[in-house]
Amino acid sequence: MTTEKGQNEPALVYAAQRGDKESLQLLLRRNWAWLKGLVYSIVRDADDIDDVLQDICVRVISNIDSLREPQRFRPWLAVLARRQALRYRQQKTQRPRPLNEKLPGLNCDEKSTRLLENIEQREQYKQVLDAIESLPDKYRQVFVLEHIDNLTYRQIAEILDIPVTTVQIRLVRARKILYNLVTAKNKNRILEK
Repeated sequence: MTTEKGQNEPALVYAAQRGDKESLQLLLRRNWAWLKGLVYSIVRDADDIDDVLQDICVRVISNIDSLREPQRFRPWLAVLARRQALRYRQQKTQRPRPLNEKLPGLNCDEKSTRLLENIEQREQYKQVLDAIESLPDKYRQVFVLEHIDNLTYRQIAEILDIPVTTVQIRLVRARKILYNLVTAKNKNRILEK
């Protein structure tokens, strides 16, 4: 079966359950961005995301037949992904490395003013990433999903299998926590100067 770009998810699931590899690949590609965001929100280590995603793909391939309601593919995939990411995080013994450690280092030969600007920007970036990482899981997941692939509240609710109002409440709380964390750190920095 040749898959069409406009084909709906339940039809792709049915085709994948019948052994159509192209449909399965298209299903995964369509959901890859939010899936990656969800995994990062749990694992919190950019170096481990690909390993976890690979494990998720293997599980999807081997368990796609167990999905009884093809229209619920996204929630099924989200549950599978959360379980795999949590399992991976529990098995990992070392402290997670945040995404901001992947930033390239600054060159020593840059002019001092440029260096100071870059350091300040990196510090602000690190503050925001640290604040996001410190969010409780339920708030971090909706926050990351909203900012990956610009998912709507309805899409996030479908993925996490929660009501849209719960998504809205969690996003408001996540933003408030982030705002408080970042502004408190900035106030402390100003007071230290």
